[in-house]
Amino acid sequence: MTNQSFQRARSAEAKAQRHNDLIRAATCVLEQDGVDGLTLQAIASRAGIVKSNIYRYFETREAILVELLLRDFVKLIEDLEQEVPGEMAPADMAKLLAEMFASRQVLCELMSEIAPTMEKNISIDCVRDFKRALLAEAARATSALQKGLPWLEAEEAMSVFFSIHVFVAGLWPVTNPPPVLVTLYEEPEFAPLKYEFAPALFGMITAHLLGLEAMKKLSA
Repeated sequence: MTNQSFQRARSAEAKAQRHNDLIRAATCVLEQDGVDGLTLQAIASRAGIVKSNIYRYFETREAILVELLLRDFVKLIEDLEQEVPGEMAPADMAKLLAEMFASRQVLCELMSEIAPTMEKNISIDCVRDFKRALLAEAARATSALQKGLPWLEAEEAMSVFFSIHVFVAGLWPVTNPPPVLVTLYEEPEFAPLKYEFAPALFGMITAHLLGLEAMKKLSA
């Protein structure tokens, strides 16, 4: 797609194609330059159009980020459904979840940007659609968690899912600090502040699941 060849899509099929073209361009930019580098101008340049044309399909940069997050999240839930073989020990479930998130760096970065960035510059209609889609995926995640941890009630499994969301969103920026902090943490005095994402996430999920399991046994 080039500036010269770009024509406004008229049919539903053409609009869907334009939409997907822009999402593919945004994905390429995100993988190469991260969230900070994902500007509308960068997306337009990658797609070969002028920036103003993006507004025909997305209301803001953050609306694009939301869609990219949801697409990655759907893939993660699909993989989770496939990877949970049956009943699992809490630590094994925590290990699986930590590894799955750790292998999806773009998703983790996007999750860390939801509250501070994404939801501050999208319309109520956009955020409503986002939350609705997120709840649908949460329901699928809940079923997968219950398959592996059948002692969890549906409401508890949903709570675990959202707790993990908070863990990931909070841990990602802390365990992926800016260059100045990377340099600082090499000094012995500040080495205790250096954390690795996957082990830290594993520990938090394990503690959460074991705590829930212990509470259920005490109340039984």
